[in-house]
Amino acid sequence: MSKIITVLSKIPNLKNELGRILPNLKFVQIDNGSARDEDLLLSSEIIVADADLFVPYLYQTKSVKWVQMTWAGLDVIYKHESYKGGDLPYLVTRFSGEHFGRIMSEYVIASIVNHERSMFQVKLNQTKHCWNKSGSIQNYRIISDLTFGILGLGQISSLVAQNLNLLGGNLICLGRSNRNSFPSFINKYYTTENLNEFLSNCDYVINVLPSTKETIGLLNNDVLKHCAKRSAVFINIGRGSIIAENDLINALNNKWISGAILDVFELEPLPKESPLWDMPQVLITPHVSGTSRAKDIAEQFAKNYELYCSESKIPTTVDFSTGY
Repeated sequence: MSKIITVLSKIPNLKNELGRILPNLKFVQIDNGSARDEDLLLSSEIIVADADLFVPYLYQTKSVKWVQMTWAGLDVIYKHESYKGGDLPYLVTRFSGEHFGRIMSEYVIASIVNHERSMFQVKLNQTKHCWNKSGSIQNYRIISDLTFGILGLGQISSLVAQNLNLLGGNLICLGRSNRNSFPSFINKYYTTENLNEFLSNCDYVINVLPSTKETIGLLNNDVLKHCAKRSAVFINIGRGSIIAENDLINALNNKWISGAILDVFELEPLPKESPLWDMPQVLITPHVSGTSRAKDIAEQFAKNYELYCSESKIPTTVDFSTGY
């Protein structure tokens, strides 16, 4: 008899993709709110779930040993009123790693190229039937001209850095602790004690950090004034809590940074009254730099399932003491 794994998710076609990759397992889609399905969920050994749908059941599961989340970020768990702090009584793994790394690398690279080549101005010129090569439309910088400062050196940020390096970019990185070694595609590694020096050497500051007690407000107040030397551009694909909105706006108004490409915000959706909407040097996207695709989740779950069955450590296991 096939092992039954319950799926509590709104991601289209996820159950079918899981079944396609692991045909010897039986995946059952849970109807959130159904008493019968809820009983099945609570008695499952393995659950694949969206964090927001699963969070009401954090401490109600009877038999669960492993929950594979479909998201990279788990803020919704830490903020939920039922969360008691510390570890949960079962294994929790995030959806992260190479899939998200590739997707978010594409977002970062596309954003940089569009910004450096003024592609939005080019499109505006097209609407006016205007053949214009002025400024950075023709005299643009390319990735190999630039230094990229990556905040964080986890699985996702490492892939972002590696892909930028493949295009010739100079990569520096900031982490919270000293390292004896770091990947060869990182040219220099800084700790948070040297944040100001790190920022002063960046053409782009790219935040890929999760929201933890160490990262919340890391760039608050006037920290970004250290970017003024190179008029850096700030890209945020991590979490909006890295900097208060008012402090970000202040940095833009003071021209400490020359622009911002923002996919995450303190409050989401970004309120209509936020001044960020109307700032010409800001590009806003609605938290889509990395999406959880059914195919990718299924592929990662299959790898994780093999590790789970062999009682090996799963790389994306959540450490609740650090918050990721």
